[in-house]
Amino acid sequence: MDIDARTLRTFREVTLTGSFTQAARRLGYSQSSVTAQMRALERQVGEPVFERLPNGVRLTRAGTVLCEYARQILTLVGEMETALRRPVANPPRLTVGIVPALAYGQQLARVTHVGRQLLPGVQLALRVMGTAEVHDAFRSGAIDGALVLTVVGADEPVVRLADQMHTERPDELSEVRLQEVEFVPVTSVGQRRRGLTRQVVIADPDCPSQRWLPEFLRLRSDSPPEIHELGSMAGVRAATQAGLGCAMLPVALAASHQEAGGLRLLPGVPRMRWNASLLLGRPDTRPALDWQNLVETLRQATALSCLLHPGDPASGCAVDVLGGRTTALDPDTSIAS
Repeated sequence: MDIDARTLRTFREVTLTGSFTQAARRLGYSQSSVTAQMRALERQVGEPVFERLPNGVRLTRAGTVLCEYARQILTLVGEMETALRRPVANPPRLTVGIVPALAYGQQLARVTHVGRQLLPGVQLALRVMGTAEVHDAFRSGAIDGALVLTVVGADEPVVRLADQMHTERPDELSEVRLQEVEFVPVTSVGQRRRGLTRQVVIADPDCPSQRWLPEFLRLRSDSPPEIHELGSMAGVRAATQAGLGCAMLPVALAASHQEAGGLRLLPGVPRMRWNASLLLGRPDTRPALDWQNLVETLRQATALSCLLHPGDPASGCAVDVLGGRTTALDPDTSIAS
């Protein structure tokens, strides 16, 4: 039996009006078209579905059975048509927390741009949060992953899972190391040398890239520097440009001619590198392909941020926009964490 939805709709109208003529008028068909459809329907069923009367029609036993199934089928067809016409209201969503040191405007734009290409049909939502907030966000289910900075050369065991390098952690999260990110110590071009290291501007006190400089300067002097916590790299950069202190900035941000004018290297302080890593909670809650594409999205976006700046980090020299080509010192990794 092969009955199409058009025939079932015509059948329903005949049952509602009790007349081929009235059904044809409501559907915009000719009466002969309705009659032909119902005769074809009766051939499919194998027996009459209507009893012809002088002033209309009424259902036979077979017609009564068919009427109930037609109602259910047409209801489902209507729901299907509505769902197909309506834009997807709730696409799959991946929410990723990003620590402030990696959440400056250029980097957020890169993550969004690459995510649109590698995560089609998935809504990628970015949430800037402090390093100390990440674990609570995982526990509450507010985020699916987190882009953070971790120490280069840490001793945690690394295992290979699904072609990605995962690090076993004591906090039940898995870590995928994406890319080493270089930070440079900077200060304002107008800052007097005597006061260069007395004040430090940071974005996130629990991030290794932000707590390293205050600790480095504390070990080199009799007293710790005064710390200004601003919560964002844009704020750190602006405060440093204004002469409020020194800071550690990602090279991509410090080397931007458009955004980082008025900065120069902080003398006597080394460059440092940290791992940009993706933390994951329970990767079995989503298709494996989503996780793989998320990892690749963040890897590509982070790699772009390391490439899109002038100068050659491997040469050991600061980029020109920071005021000359000052040789970088060897980092003291003992205080990198």
